[in-house]
Amino acid sequence: MRRRLHPAAALFMGLCALVLALPILVVMAAALNGGRTMLFPPEDPTLARFAEFFAGDPVWRDALWNSGLIAVSSAVLATALAWPIAYLVWQGGSGLSKALAAAGAMPFALPPIVFGVGLGFLWAFTAGLGTLWAGILSHAALFLALPLVTISVGLQSIDRAHLDAAATMGATESVMLRTIVWPQTIPYTVSGLFFVMVLSFNEFIVMFFVSASAFTTVTLQIFNSLRNGFTPTMAVAAILFVSVSITAFALVARWGDLPRLMGAEPEHD
Repeated sequence: MRRRLHPAAALFMGLCALVLALPILVVMAAALNGGRTMLFPPEDPTLARFAEFFAGDPVWRDALWNSGLIAVSSAVLATALAWPIAYLVWQGGSGLSKALAAAGAMPFALPPIVFGVGLGFLWAFTAGLGTLWAGILSHAALFLALPLVTISVGLQSIDRAHLDAAATMGATESVMLRTIVWPQTIPYTVSGLFFVMVLSFNEFIVMFFVSASAFTTVTLQIFNSLRNGFTPTMAVAAILFVSVSITAFALVARWGDLPRLMGAEPEHD
């Protein structure tokens, strides 16, 4: 049975939400400026900056394409690598699988600037510095820990009695994987993919070292644009970041087990 929230607690949470939302509302309004300077309240409100960001300015358009390509590709790659590692650890936890899991989690635990400098040297020696594929591999390695954790949580939620019953009926390991394990872990797998996608889309430090100014992402282009001051187009990029994050986490909350992914204990009847 769910406990009702105390009115004082509800009021406090509402105030916290308002404080967190105010900067976003200011940025959204600043994106409507008709001029080239970010002002609040906006002057000569217009949607021209949105058209400039998504279609008009090739610099921002290319940066958006690169960000999307790297985010989606690295998310798919990280999830594809994390699944077999998490599955092997869950099955029996051999020394090799545990070593792979530790190696996969290590980049996320390192300071981003340390990992970025290391990748910069690595790609410089392997002729990958400044290439998109190096950016994809770098973000896949950096965020591999996220799907590794979410998939592991999903595997731990499986009732082993179902597996025992299937084995008693003569099901092979591959059949149990296809009919029991995989369907029950799909929400956790997709959640891990979305987490990587969102963080990759917003990441700056590692991509700064890996890109070597050969290409830009939205975050890198925002940094480059700061030389000309704060512009409304930068506010449009900020709105895009917020929109992508809200959409991804809303999907995870809708179809995934968000409370458990955040560390909550499963409810018992």
